[in-house]
Amino acid sequence: MTAVSRLPVLERFPRHLGRAIGREWRKRRSRPLELAQGQADPRQADADAWLRELTRFMPRNALPLGACEMELVEFAKQRAFEADQLIGRGADVIQLERYCRSFGVEPPRGKSDTGRAARVACSLWWRRALRRTNARRSEQLAIQFGLVHKRHGLYASHDAIARRSEQKRRNRGLLEALTAINELGQEYTLAQLAELSTSNPIIRRAELMVRIAGFEYIAVGLEMAGEFITITAPSKYHPRHAKSGKRNAKYAGFTPIDTRDYLGGVWSRINAALARAGIKIFGFRVAEPHHDGTPHMHGLFFMPPEEVKPFRAIVARYAVREDRDELGLRYMQTKSEAMAAARALRAEGAKGKLADIAARVGIEADFWSQPPRWVWKGITARVKFEAIDWNKGSAAGYIAKYIAKNVDGAKHDGSSIGEDFEAQDFTGLAGQDDGDSRDQSAATDATVTARRVDAWASHWGIRQFQQVGGPPVGVWRELRRWEWAGAEDVLMHAAIAADTGNWGRFVHLMGGHEAKRRDMPLQVARDSEPAINRYGEAGQKRVFGVVEQASGQLAMTRPHEWQISRKAPGLDVEGSAASPWTRVNNSTEIAVAPLGPIADEHRFTLADAMREAQQADDDDEWLTAEQLAARQEFEAQQRHLAAFPEFARQWAMDDVERHRLAAKRQREESRERVRLQRVNRRLAASLGIPAGRGLEVIAQVRAQADADRRQAERPARPGPQPWSAYGPGIPVSQQLAQATARARQWINQTQAGRL
Repeated sequence: MTAVSRLPVLERFPRHLGRAIGREWRKRRSRPLELAQGQADPRQADADAWLRELTRFMPRNALPLGACEMELVEFAKQRAFEADQLIGRGADVIQLERYCRSFGVEPPRGKSDTGRAARVACSLWWRRALRRTNARRSEQLAIQFGLVHKRHGLYASHDAIARRSEQKRRNRGLLEALTAINELGQEYTLAQLAELSTSNPIIRRAELMVRIAGFEYIAVGLEMAGEFITITAPSKYHPRHAKSGKRNAKYAGFTPIDTRDYLGGVWSRINAALARAGIKIFGFRVAEPHHDGTPHMHGLFFMPPEEVKPFRAIVARYAVREDRDELGLRYMQTKSEAMAAARALRAEGAKGKLADIAARVGIEADFWSQPPRWVWKGITARVKFEAIDWNKGSAAGYIAKYIAKNVDGAKHDGSSIGEDFEAQDFTGLAGQDDGDSRDQSAATDATVTARRVDAWASHWGIRQFQQVGGPPVGVWRELRRWEWAGAEDVLMHAAIAADTGNWGRFVHLMGGHEAKRRDMPLQVARDSEPAINRYGEAGQKRVFGVVEQASGQLAMTRPHEWQISRKAPGLDVEGSAASPWTRVNNSTEIAVAPLGPIADEHRFTLADAMREAQQADDDDEWLTAEQLAARQEFEAQQRHLAAFPEFARQWAMDDVERHRLAAKRQREESRERVRLQRVNRRLAASLGIPAGRGLEVIAQVRAQADADRRQAERPARPGPQPWSAYGPGIPVSQQLAQATARARQWINQTQAGRL
């Protein structure tokens, strides 16, 4: 290999990565080097060895990083077919895992060996795994070669932005192709419904700000202190310098996933230490990227004023523990480490007792029990504290910029929040992939950089927002679907608070910000048994309402039954105007009743379809075998329509008519069921019997009348005795007449619908 154009390994990379690798290879091959007389030139061999080491993480059989979508789909189908053949020949899970790794893909996770094997034999699982694997590998290489920093590709590479845009286009096409039809005949595309959920950035941002403002309202009422903190990873996690964009000499090759896991571990230790100290905080934390894609964390938390000092000491202790020497902190973490250091110092000539030398070395717990004043300024590169001044403004204002910047970069009125200060030196536009930072126009507005943040979070699987303390938001969202009215109870008042966006009131009704979730009065109601996914494993239990634990009252927030189907090709199916679906309320009546046994049903609901369709790809891991067969049948039908377009219109009309007839049948059954329930209640009230037994009593009366009629029609026995011989009573003929008349009256009224 004497020229970069002759490197066959570069054909496995996208063009922008291949050019970057080629530049680095040429740089290593042509670096200045003084050779002794007769010494062979090692630069060519060193450059080739570096290239082989670079590509070692990619197995020979792996899908090339530069493969297009069509190649990826075909590759996935082939791998699934081969895996199915292996399973048929008796391969076990270990062999299937080895098969996955031979193509550079991490084996699937599952609840059973059967489920894991089924995933390996599924082409849809391979699609998702290949997309995720290739996207992260490409982005990791882009970070290593300087394609991600504020002077080139802010937060994420230009290729990642394009990949995320294509993913969103693919998801949007799927949502527009899927139609939801309920028993009332209402039809909506999932794209219409997605715009009314938290997947809409506007709704997501508004909900976050409402919850933050509610926490602030509680904190002000309780005269609490507010703390805004920032936690950053050590220098070895950062690939590039912020000002110059040059490579950081301390960078150890960590990916944003590694940094995410590091920050998660730090926060877990902080939470455990706060619990041991009895410090209860509440608020929000936000993860966002540095200019080079390295995550860092912001947090807005509220606590009693007397707990601020120990809170800061605990956070700082664990935030600076790793690589603390670069901050000038020289203590040891444990007593055993301090004693080991003392022995080493005494071996070097230190005087004094071993315990005294260990005391001079110091340990972490003693240092942070009474931290010196100078330490707070010295650790700002790793952790920074800012006290909320209630006289200068609201606490929500401190974090509003970070919320907007990581969602859509807009204010409540839709206008931009302004310039992204992290992007002050960034002038890169998508499409620049040649390593040159000389771009033509600025792109520092927050509404523009928010799209890059979205691509960054999607590629690396970063959870951007997390609530700390307080009740679960799931109950809040379910109650916003429910039409509250009637009784003066916790359930109704919580629904009013949710409907009016009063998070502070909702927290109070749920037991306060310190209440444990198991002790809260309201819980999400779920099915008794989970649904079964396409791999034969138990999935999530379907949510259908909210239950008040003390009284057993149930708010049915999802009363409809939905069918999900593909839109007919060439025909636009719009939602009806009967009763529009909204994120706030999708029920047609109030349903509050004592909590009874939950039906053991496994239906593919609208919520399930929306959640799955909005995932990273259009493939779905939760379809049943019947739904997977239906999808395959649809794909075969589409291929047939492409070959014979003259049948497309007729097939479209037949498909729509079939769905309309099914919806009509469901609507009639639903109305008949509601009418019979109403008749039952009215009959029970009129007869003075327990609710729900009206039709049962009418059936008994009818059966008794038929028995009396059959008895009267029997031939008379010889020597009948007159009724007077049996004592006083009502003749059977009169009883029969009265029972028959009473039953006929109720039956006629029921059929006429006058009840």
